[in-house]
Amino acid sequence: MALNEQQIAQAVELLAGSHKEKLPLAALPDDCLPATAADAMAIQMALNEKNGVVPGGWKVGFTSAALLEKAGAIGPMLGAMPKWLCRTSPATFSRRDFTLPVIEFEIGYRMGADLPPREAAYTETEVLAAVDSAIIGIEIADPHYEEVFSQPIPSLIADNGVAGGFIAGPDIPDWRERDLADIAIASFADGEQVGEGFERDARCDAAWVLTWTANKVAQYGAGLKTGDYVTTGAAAPPAFLGEESEWQGRFDGVGEVTVRFTD
Repeated sequence: MALNEQQIAQAVELLAGSHKEKLPLAALPDDCLPATAADAMAIQMALNEKNGVVPGGWKVGFTSAALLEKAGAIGPMLGAMPKWLCRTSPATFSRRDFTLPVIEFEIGYRMGADLPPREAAYTETEVLAAVDSAIIGIEIADPHYEEVFSQPIPSLIADNGVAGGFIAGPDIPDWRERDLADIAIASFADGEQVGEGFERDARCDAAWVLTWTANKVAQYGAGLKTGDYVTTGAAAPPAFLGEESEWQGRFDGVGEVTVRFTD
């Protein structure tokens, strides 16, 4: 049974308090726990309205073949990245800007035209035609649960898809002609290499993810806008921010993207 308005409001109050105080929740209570994408998005939209979130882009998660299978009918995870947390590399944030920041290295897009809501779904050809460029980036996911990896997907979607900040790196040359899943990635923390990109079978079809996002954002009344960033899912193992002050991703044949953290 779908959540009613009172249950949605209860979930929003709990999550909004966590966002404001930077104190993670154990979980949402059973009496306002979303079980469907529709309920989760209803909570997310009300939460973002309460928090005054103006999207600077959209985070998408659970996009590889294996994670899509895990998500099942719920599908990928969508969240609005606040505009004030979307910056270009090299970028600097305070640790206090986030609750439980997670560093993710991503292939993304920057939109060059609006894709407003309409009755017919956008085709992949139409969506790609509206792109300014594919880009490399670092996404800062920001969950508000103590044990984020044990949470059901609808709870993560309700928490604004755990969207936080985004750091846009250089444009990917010849992005329309190349296979974006083949770009090698090396990740560094305070100058020491800590990881490398997933093999291609653990990555997503970035164009499919972008097209899904364009139609899903349009469905919920916003529509992608010129200048919006769209991430497509982690392309290398995510890592919780610890004591490190600088993270960098080096994308072969493209360049580097860097984020720094102050106290």
